[in-house]
Amino acid sequence: MSTIRGIEHIGITVPDHDAAVSFLKSAFGAEPMFSQTASNGGPMPAEDVGPMNGLRAGTAMKKVSVLRMKHGPNIEVFEIDRPAGTPATNIADYGISHFSVNVTDVYAAAAAFAEAGGALLSDPYELGGPEEGAGNRGVFGRAPWGLLIEMEQLPAPMHYYPEAEARRWLPGQED
Repeated sequence: MSTIRGIEHIGITVPDHDAAVSFLKSAFGAEPMFSQTASNGGPMPAEDVGPMNGLRAGTAMKKVSVLRMKHGPNIEVFEIDRPAGTPATNIADYGISHFSVNVTDVYAAAAAFAEAGGALLSDPYELGGPEEGAGNRGVFGRAPWGLLIEMEQLPAPMHYYPEAEARRWLPGQED
């Protein structure tokens, strides 16, 4: 038996903490819960936290906050003083390429996303395959710092293949 209950939070490194928090609040109604750096007295150097979280030597977490995202995983937003890598990932890159937000109205969510400063990759589209169904739609967009975020509206039930071993969980459903 597993002790896993679900994903508690997703960590995102951004170039500008305050701008990212503002975007997530405007685009998705995210609510700030607490700031790790404020409660710890400022930047957190790798020498202090690196042994616990792998922060690269010689860098520091300038700002770190955790935001509540309704009934899904929380989001931890990091601003690192000397980040590495590229800001705009896609689903062909290793690692976490995006996260998906379950919404009740994909058109309204897409409009709020764009109004908050995000860039939509397309207009909302009908989902296919196992996600096909009346009203099931999705759209991808990029946050102002390049992160790929998907928004999905899923009012119709999933179509499962006979070999499926599990059923999809959505906010508002029991286990």
